[in-house]
Amino acid sequence: MTSAPTLRQHRIALVDSDALQRLCTGSSLKAIGLDHASFAHLHGLIDAAREGRRFDAILLGLHADAAPVVALIADVWSALGQRVHVFFMAHPTELPHAREALSRSAVSGWRSQMILSPASDADLRAAFHGKGFHA
Repeated sequence: MTSAPTLRQHRIALVDSDALQRLCTGSSLKAIGLDHASFAHLHGLIDAAREGRRFDAILLGLHADAAPVVALIADVWSALGQRVHVFFMAHPTELPHAREALSRSAVSGWRSQMILSPASDADLRAAFHGKGFHA
């Protein structure tokens, strides 16, 4: 009898408007032993949090429309009832938009970590199993 790999206790909210990116990144999160729930937009995560679902971190895909997305992070934290670590993921071609949105953000007191997309299992393992993430 075989059993599924045991997922770590951390629950990650994976948010990306690109369905293929959510699928691929979700598979990588599972491969490195992290449980996750996928959302196409932060509004879905906000709704889930208001319904009582809890997450230890957010992996947020940023694209050319990064500024309005980043502006919703305070709303996510409010719905969750706490600040959780936010990891950002952006394709190298969209990195300037992502960095500009983060630098202009009104959200204070957060550390941002950028992961280049498409993220490899090794990149995600380093982010979530490394020294920088503690749920």
